[in-house]
Amino acid sequence: MVTERLLGIAEKTVQYAMRQNIDQAQASGFLLDTTLTRFANSQIHQNVATKKGGVLIKVILNKQISTTRVNTLEKEQIEKAVLQAVKIAGASPPNKDFKSLPEPQSWAPIEGTFDEETANCTPMYRAEKVKEAIETAHSKSSIVKAVAGFFSSSSMAYAVANSLGVSASARISSTNMKTTVISKSGASEGFGTAEKYSRRVKDIEPAVLAGDATEKSVKSINPINLSPGEYEVVLSPLASATLLMYLGYIGFSATSYQDGRSFVKYCLNQQVFDGKLNVKDDARDPQTLYATPIDGEGVPKRTSHLISNGVVSEESICYNSFTAGKEGKKSTGHALPPISDFYSERPMPFNLIASPRDATLEEMVAETKRGIFVTTFHYVNPVEPAKMVLTGLTRDGTFLIENGEISKPIVNMRFTDSMLSALSNIPLIGKKLEMIKATTVPSMKIQKLKFVGISAY
Repeated sequence: MVTERLLGIAEKTVQYAMRQNIDQAQASGFLLDTTLTRFANSQIHQNVATKKGGVLIKVILNKQISTTRVNTLEKEQIEKAVLQAVKIAGASPPNKDFKSLPEPQSWAPIEGTFDEETANCTPMYRAEKVKEAIETAHSKSSIVKAVAGFFSSSSMAYAVANSLGVSASARISSTNMKTTVISKSGASEGFGTAEKYSRRVKDIEPAVLAGDATEKSVKSINPINLSPGEYEVVLSPLASATLLMYLGYIGFSATSYQDGRSFVKYCLNQQVFDGKLNVKDDARDPQTLYATPIDGEGVPKRTSHLISNGVVSEESICYNSFTAGKEGKKSTGHALPPISDFYSERPMPFNLIASPRDATLEEMVAETKRGIFVTTFHYVNPVEPAKMVLTGLTRDGTFLIENGEISKPIVNMRFTDSMLSALSNIPLIGKKLEMIKATTVPSMKIQKLKFVGISAY
């Protein structure tokens, strides 16, 4: 089994490292298989598959720390990387904040995180599903000009061992499809998008995605300009997910908290969000996409309550062993695993789940006198992290709501606002949850979001 092989490699790597007269060592073996079918102009134009494997090695010598990643599972190359890591550690200044790698804890695997059919999804299967999406979109309206997007599937496995006795592993699969439809009538173009994420390829319904994206695209023809200002906003789950992901990355990471860039540091035990907002991070909840029993250091995952009835506290902060050691605490199990090109020593929540309420999207629109419906946000960036000020653009389906109905398409707009303000008044929260990357979220209606301009794109 792949996890057993990776665990064996990790343990042997640690044993070899400890023979170099160091204090502590950790090794994480990983394998990542990804496949992707891209389409544009209503035809497939790219089909790719990649397989990456390697070991992330950490060595500690007199509080001098070195981390090295080698993209191979061959013994000789791994041992060379270990020697290099030891050499780098010896030349590095000591880190006075380092306390220790994590001690071993009991952990239990999670059922249903890996789907064989998804891991072995073929190019032909993806091509048939893409064809279904394209044909559905064109059948919905004669003004559909082109269909674009991608269909991906992947499997990831990693195993962690350290010199204190940690020995743990995890394996997951995931898939997602994005469909963007472009319509054209005269000189005007309309855009609509829809996405779906799951651990199982059988959950992806291309016709449903294409139908949703086409409806938004056709309705987006001939958009009007809307004056900047504060508006009531109805957010689809895609839009809600973006805001919560940034909350997690900036606000709830111990790195931000300790550096003074997290709003939580200045709002401890205060109700900074609407009292209806409850968000947890729980990798053992089957509702989350990246469900894993352990983090990147082999620490067992557990539930962290990030926002409780709108209140944030010290319990909201997510730690790995290093950041926890700086405060004399234990890791909360939020070290990232080395299973993608993006790897960081920064701990963060990767399984955010917002509690649903009882509203439907239709009810949110009906309860809005004058506002904006947002399908998704694009190019979002932090402006002032400590105040959770974000800026970004709406995209692929932005509409004016008047007197409880979606009335007109509007040109994409730029928002710049503090999420502490925007999420302090949430009249309605949806009852249906959607898995979207590192979040599982409902649609939401927020009382006001500040838009500062319009975009030409």
